[in-house]
Amino acid sequence: MSSNMPSTTVGPTSIRVLVAGTGVTYKLSLHPSELTVANIRGHLAAAVPTSDQILLLGPPYKVPKDSTLQSDEVLNALHLGDAEDNPIQEDTDAPRNILCSTERSGARRLFLFSKQSLSQQAPESPVCHLEPMELQIPKEAPGPSPLNLNPTMSPPLHQALAAYERQFMLYLSQGRVLADGADLRLSACINCVQEQAVVARALRAAVSNLSDHYHAASRTRAEFTTAFQSKSNAHGSLLQRFESILQNLDAIRLHPSLISTARSSGRSIESLLDTVPVERERAWAQQCQTSHQRLITLFGDLDTGFRDLGTPASRAEENRQDREAEEEIQHLWLEVDGKAKGIRNRQASRLDGLTTSYREVVKVIMNAINAGDDDDVQAAFTPLRAMSDVSKSIVPSMITDDEAMKMLMEKVAESKTRTMKRMKVRLRDVSVSQSLIQRVLSSVGVLRDALSQQVENMVHLEHVAELPDSYRDFLSEIRRRRAYGQAVTSSCAAMMEKVASIRANEVKAREKFLRGSARHLMPAFFEVFAPTLATPPPLFTPQLPPMLELDTLPDVGYDTEDPDTLMQKRSGVNEQGASSASSLTAETSMMASVAPAGQVNMTSSNAPMSQEQQQQQDHLIVSADEQSGTNFIMGTDGGAVAEAEAKALAYENAVLRQALERMGGKPPKTYVEEANLAKLGDQSNKANEAKLMKLEKELADAKSQALLAKDATRTTLADSKLSDKISHTSFSVGDFALFMPTGFGSGGKRSYVAFHTRCPHHYLSSDCVKGSPNFILGRIVYKEELVAGESGTDANPYGLPVDTKFWVLTVEVVQPKP
Repeated sequence: MSSNMPSTTVGPTSIRVLVAGTGVTYKLSLHPSELTVANIRGHLAAAVPTSDQILLLGPPYKVPKDSTLQSDEVLNALHLGDAEDNPIQEDTDAPRNILCSTERSGARRLFLFSKQSLSQQAPESPVCHLEPMELQIPKEAPGPSPLNLNPTMSPPLHQALAAYERQFMLYLSQGRVLADGADLRLSACINCVQEQAVVARALRAAVSNLSDHYHAASRTRAEFTTAFQSKSNAHGSLLQRFESILQNLDAIRLHPSLISTARSSGRSIESLLDTVPVERERAWAQQCQTSHQRLITLFGDLDTGFRDLGTPASRAEENRQDREAEEEIQHLWLEVDGKAKGIRNRQASRLDGLTTSYREVVKVIMNAINAGDDDDVQAAFTPLRAMSDVSKSIVPSMITDDEAMKMLMEKVAESKTRTMKRMKVRLRDVSVSQSLIQRVLSSVGVLRDALSQQVENMVHLEHVAELPDSYRDFLSEIRRRRAYGQAVTSSCAAMMEKVASIRANEVKAREKFLRGSARHLMPAFFEVFAPTLATPPPLFTPQLPPMLELDTLPDVGYDTEDPDTLMQKRSGVNEQGASSASSLTAETSMMASVAPAGQVNMTSSNAPMSQEQQQQQDHLIVSADEQSGTNFIMGTDGGAVAEAEAKALAYENAVLRQALERMGGKPPKTYVEEANLAKLGDQSNKANEAKLMKLEKELADAKSQALLAKDATRTTLADSKLSDKISHTSFSVGDFALFMPTGFGSGGKRSYVAFHTRCPHHYLSSDCVKGSPNFILGRIVYKEELVAGESGTDANPYGLPVDTKFWVLTVEVVQPKP
């Protein structure tokens, strides 16, 4: 059963492969599905073994891939290259430039190189010989005569006419050989010059590929040189001053409390140098010095390797010689296209003349013989002599032009021989340069690994160099941590004292109720409605973890050394701790303001209630204080709360002091002294309140100083740089915030929430998000307050509970300082 469906077939694709060494062109016709590098290599195996083949496609000249060869764009570009290389021009007689000087047409070509020809053991290029070098010119007229005369029976006059026919036939035969020889010689010259043009283009491809590798190596060298010089200079400087660094460490005495702690542990550590394994560090520094010198030597070898790749002057000279060789090929082509083609045309014209003369001679002789009259035969000799005089000079002229064409053909052959020899030398130079580039790149890789190892090794010495700064930060950190522990302990004690006071008042209130109107209630009220009506309030005895860290932290104080020796001017302030301290102080103040001060006095600020009070609360109280009235929610006398306030302020002082030290400011000595005095406590409410007021004043002054120092620091920074403060307890316009990804919001776009402490639901506007970064840092320029609507709608893009307030922040994204 035949099908009526039309069958569509894809025809084969023709491509040319140009051999770089000889200029020979191989034309391949492959089906599009067979157009692969492996198939092409297989078809070219007869010319160059597969293992020795190098294919370059371009420009830009790269090793082709199957996907590249099968691209319609590349195939069209290859066909355009075929058209450019075709020396035949049908529509114009103007000479053609056989070597296109630009790449504006977009044409591409596929070249085949042989690895064997690039080696030093490669055989010499063969000498080019063009054929035909010699023409076999006939000496006698070939073939039978068209007159069909019998030599023995014919009259003498007829035999004389037959001799004319034989002479003109000889002229015609000689002219035909010379004209055909001119065609062959012209074709050989054209093919030879065209092959030289292929060789020149192949050299361009090799040089272009070499330039790509050279430029890539130059970029790698420049990038590595920048990194190497930066690291090497820093390492050299550190190694050079390492002994002076050790001397400086010996001059820095440790805090007396640290010396005492070390002695109690059986250690003798009195200076920063005592904390360093000096001999090991010196031995390590010596090893680093040796490897540093080795790296510098290797880097010098790398520079030498790059210089061996050639100088711009040498490459310019090679390019000049390549251009001269191409110009020679172009001049040779113009000579072939002009002189040789002119000779071929003259030879063809002369052959046409000889052919016409021969036909006329045969016609005259046949007419004379057919007339049968001797007078007519005698009359035929006159035009035959005239035509003989004209024709006998044509063949010598053709022989002369043939000699000139032969010389031109020899010139073209010699030119190709020189071109192939020069190509062999240039390809050998290119191959050596390619090998040097690969060797240099390998050296860069080895040197990069060695530099990375040196960077890791120098980290140990950098620890020693940074030890003074780290020691100062260590002292500041210990002070802040001690202040934190004391603030937490005091705040917890104040909270427990307040809870105990509230419970005591609750006991009195319940007692008054039970002694009063509760006496008239029916049993159902105690048994059914409120079974716990006659029971005391439960005890609140939380188990707070002990601040064991305080027992391990030394007391380094604040004034054991001159503050100027403990400070270093730095260009940033970390105020995260200050913000946290402010919130801690606010919470403590809020607890202290729950009830009026002075209504209940506790006997101890450390225990929530006395033993007597504990015993009274184990059963229903039988005596009531009539003066208690309804004042069952009461505050403390202010002792524990005041101490907690003082400790919190001391902690915040420590945080602010640390921030001021990082900014280069000086610690407020008077404020620190007052904070330390607050640790002793004062049972007098007036004295405590006065101290608190003074501390708050000093705290405000310290905050003002910190803000002034911060503003002074910010004015020295460029607008594009980021302050070290990242807000996390509140977010206002002008603050810097850190946003972390939370998932995907509405529209499938990634959403970001601000990093915060008890300040949730601050989200980054989607207009500020580009891509999907792991975090975003920015300065808030606009803050919009919204209320979450129904889930899944645009009014609730973050999946919050309905009626939840949230804020959308628009920021100016900045990059953090390295």
